[in-house]
Formats: sequence, C-alpha cells, structure tokens
Amino acid sequence: MPIAVNRSVTVKAVVTEELKRQLASDLQSALARLETELGHLDAQERRESERDDRSAAPAADAPAGERRKRQQQRDQLLARMRDLARLEEGQEIVQGTVEGEVQVRPGDDWTRLFAAEIVVKDGKVVAIRE
Repeated sequence: MPIAVNRSVTVKAVVTEELKRQLASDLQSALARLETELGHLDAQERRESERDDRSAAPAADAPAGERRKRQQQRDQLLARMRDLARLEEGQEIVQGTVEGEVQVRPGDDWTRLFAAEIVVKDGKVVAIRE
C-alpha cells in the first residue's frame, strides 16, 4: 500500500540571454532600493549629529548599524551581479525549491524518490528529472 510523502523539488533554470536580463534587472532594482535606504540613513545620521543634546547619542548607533547592514547587502548584490556576468548560456542554475508529493511503496529507492528536479527555460518547463 503506497503512502504520500511531501518532498522538496529543486527548480533549475537554463541560462539564456532573457534570464540574464531578468536577473540583472531584479538585482538593479534591489540595488537601487538599497541606495535609497542608505541615503535616508545618511540623512538621519546627519540630523542626529546636528543635535546638541546628549540623549540622542545612543540613538546614533542605530542608524550606523543599519548603514553597515545595508552596505553588506549592497556588497552581496554587487557580488551576485559579477557572478551573473560569468554565467554561460545553456548552463543550469538553481532558482529555488518547491514542495511536491511522491507516492512511496515498499521496495522504492529512498534516495531516488527525493532527487527530483524541474528544469525551466524562459518560463517553460523543459524537463522533469527523478
């Protein structure tokens, strides 16, 4: 008697010029948002430093911490953009995972049941591997 079990299925994308354009656009948008946030944090830091009262001093650490966090995120995005430029057409990259269901029966190869992949090219499923 089979039993249904949930499993993670890896989703891979075939690198095409269209995919590279889409990923670059997404990264540029995220980078622009971060730059805007950094600008707001800079303005907040300037306002805090212009205040003379000592009660604002502990609050100045918060924008500085947020600024470091955003700068790290920006550095990560820039590294991803460099990685994107190195991708070759036809190469497969992991885009994420989805949950799927599999029927398990006595005698099934356990490792094979959980080695599922879906391959997508320009938004169309081109292969399902199990």
